[in-house]
Amino acid sequence: MKKILVLIIYIALNSSFLFAQTKLTIEGVTVNNTEKGTWTGVNIKRDVPTTLLYRNNSITSVNTASYQLQAGDEDVLNTNNNLKGEIISGNKLTWNGTDLSSITHGIFTGYNINATIEYNYLDKVPMAIVRKSNGMTNTSGAVAYNIIKNPIATALAIKGMKGVNVYNNTIYSNQKMYNGSTGVWRGLIDIYANDNPVAYSSGTKIKNNIFYTVNQIYNITVSESEDLAGFESDYNVFYCESGTPVFNYLGSKKTFAEWQALGYDIHSKVINPNFNNTVDFVPAARLDYGTDLGTTWQAGLSTSATWTVGVSPATVSQNGAWQVGARIFNTSVSVSPTYISSVIENAAPSSLQMTFSMDLANIIPAASAFIVKVNSTARNVNTVAIEGSKVRLTLATPVAANDIVTVAYSKPSANPLQSASGGQVATVSAHTIKNNVTATITDPVSNNIKMTIFPNPVHQFMSILLENVTQETGISPGIIRIFDFTGKIFIEKIIEAGAAELQFPIKLKPGFYAVVILSGNLVLSTQNIIVN
Repeated sequence: MKKILVLIIYIALNSSFLFAQTKLTIEGVTVNNTEKGTWTGVNIKRDVPTTLLYRNNSITSVNTASYQLQAGDEDVLNTNNNLKGEIISGNKLTWNGTDLSSITHGIFTGYNINATIEYNYLDKVPMAIVRKSNGMTNTSGAVAYNIIKNPIATALAIKGMKGVNVYNNTIYSNQKMYNGSTGVWRGLIDIYANDNPVAYSSGTKIKNNIFYTVNQIYNITVSESEDLAGFESDYNVFYCESGTPVFNYLGSKKTFAEWQALGYDIHSKVINPNFNNTVDFVPAARLDYGTDLGTTWQAGLSTSATWTVGVSPATVSQNGAWQVGARIFNTSVSVSPTYISSVIENAAPSSLQMTFSMDLANIIPAASAFIVKVNSTARNVNTVAIEGSKVRLTLATPVAANDIVTVAYSKPSANPLQSASGGQVATVSAHTIKNNVTATITDPVSNNIKMTIFPNPVHQFMSILLENVTQETGISPGIIRIFDFTGKIFIEKIIEAGAAELQFPIKLKPGFYAVVILSGNLVLSTQNIIVN
């Protein structure tokens, strides 16, 4: 076990006062508190400019207010910035209190710029990490590679502090949204203005983090428009067990899609990290969805890292594609996606969907790499598209009910299917797919109605031209429906008798859709469209 490198006078009263000198390293200290009231915590004395390294310690408490580790000021004082550039690393903070209204601060570094808070594990700490000031601006430092489990109020509060970097943290919460009496109303990352004096929290950078919520609570809250200056959030992974991840944008609740529409987290993913458990938080596999943050932030927690007083948790450097979250897999060997299943849905009988075990890079093989057979006869593949973990093949002609369809993939030498980290999909032998097309989808008269859609790809407005609608077939178009490739209906309109041209606005998310013309339940014509 490493020793404290400077003399520390520890006064065992209602608080722990650590009298700092010019250079102060505190390592291997265990502090246990059983006072349920206002415990002032481990308080780093900061009368003079001090280079602080607070490393590999343990703090456990039940206090309902105040601090666990106070390494900064709450207000404008002559001690402000005396701990500039402080490093708080490898510590474990545990809160065992029961008051769910507690705002006990875990790691508090108010009024000190350029703090580095990394490799810490915070368990149930109400306000786990707090960066606060009257508008001070960071030029370095970050909150990076921490694991924050079940914060009662927030994982990270940024209050009137500019230029805070939030990199590669893993944040997990099973808390519920505030309902007027219980629950949490803050964001897991809560960005807001200091009140006295008023100062905003511009320039926050949130990248390469994992946000996992059991319930729909806010992942990120930005309270004032002034906080948005220089604000960036991208290359993160979000997952909510109860629905779409949600955000608080200037007091308005936003879904993930709405948050992206504002220009944030454009490259981020909503996927389950499949943690091994809710103690260690090791993902099932590499999550290669991050962006390169440079050599300063290259070392993350190992998948085997643990927290022992006096010992630094194991770290490993990023390797290959940059991984998200606090824990980093120490091999650059790429995990290869594997084939799971395929299906053709009733709403889109010309579209075959293949599903793989993980998201694929947007690298599209030639259509000839896919071999589709219908009743043992080859069926041409016109187009190939990749959407997350799915590959969509558009067939030259639709599949009918009860057709036996197989699909195979022969890995080509150019542009093979692969993960973001380069793990390539192996050749897939012929598999029988699930054919959900019903008998009413195809009919001998279906070729009598010709449908032309323009423009295609569609953007905001769509025109449809119907030909041969006046032929004496005894059947005329009556309904138009637009489905996505899961079979969900997004648009349904009645076609007036004899109408040969339809025009209407389209308000759909970008993607692939099927347009179907019906007479009753009989499908007369189908065509796939792309909305952009």
